[in-house]
Order: sequence, then structure tokens, then C-alpha cells
Amino acid sequence: MNALLVAAALGGAFSLLVRNGRLTWPPVQLLSGLATIAGCLALVGPLILARSGRSGGSLGELVWMTGGLLIWIFDVVGVIGGNMKWTNWATPLGERTMGLIILAVLIAGMRSGHAGKDWSWTNVTGWALGLFWVGLAFSSWLLTSGSWGATGLVLR
Repeated sequence: MNALLVAAALGGAFSLLVRNGRLTWPPVQLLSGLATIAGCLALVGPLILARSGRSGGSLGELVWMTGGLLIWIFDVVGVIGGNMKWTNWATPLGERTMGLIILAVLIAGMRSGHAGKDWSWTNVTGWALGLFWVGLAFSSWLLTSGSWGATGLVLR
């Protein structure tokens, strides 16, 4: 069931990228595409982690659960607010906002002792998503600051 959920998330991400015309060669919007893939994986995180029935968990799982719940909550609020044509349902938060929230979760989790040596696939996936979101937030500052004059890293 977990494999089906992950496959569905990846399939949904790639169909979203193809539909929006962002899956092209050369990949000029690579970070935007990766953010969409990360968002779709985050959406299935709470479902996968809730199915495990395990209490406690690791820091990576906490990051995956937090990221997924943030996306779900922002999507539900958007639908309740009457925005049925939400085109960025996989990435409703900006890259900086998501990255800084996940950074706060990582710091708090490390400080509270949740950063164990668990090498389960759910922990590693959570860490990969978390580091991607934090890296995307900091790279957006680097690429949009100073004399480069860029308007944003992740084009929507």
C-alpha cells in the first residue's frame, strides 16, 4: 500500500508538471519541478505515517508529517475559501515560508532529542524532503538578492 501511495504521488506530480508544460528539455524550471514532486510526496506522508500505527517516530518522519499536514491544511483552507481552481495545490506555500517552517521543526526536533539513528525509508524520505525545502528557501534568497535582479526562484 505504501508503494502504491508513493507511486500515485509521483504519478500525480509528473502529470501536473506535464499538464502545466513544466516538464521540458532542457529543464529550465528544474527547481519548480522538484518542488512540485516534493509537495506531492509530502501530501502522502501523513497517510503513510498514520498507517504505520507506530507511536513516537523519528525526526525525518516528523518533518514529512509536518510538511504534508501544512500542505493539506493550506489546500483545505483554499477550498473552503472558495478557491476551487487552486493551481498550486502541491505547493501552496512559498519556498521561503515552507523552508523556514521546516527549519524550525528540524531545530526543535534536534533540540528535543528526536534526531536518532533510524535509517528507515520513512525517516530518510523525511530528511530528504526537509533538507530540500530548507535548501530551496536559502537558495531563493541567494538567487533573488543583490544585483541579479531575479524576481523569484521557483516560477509558478
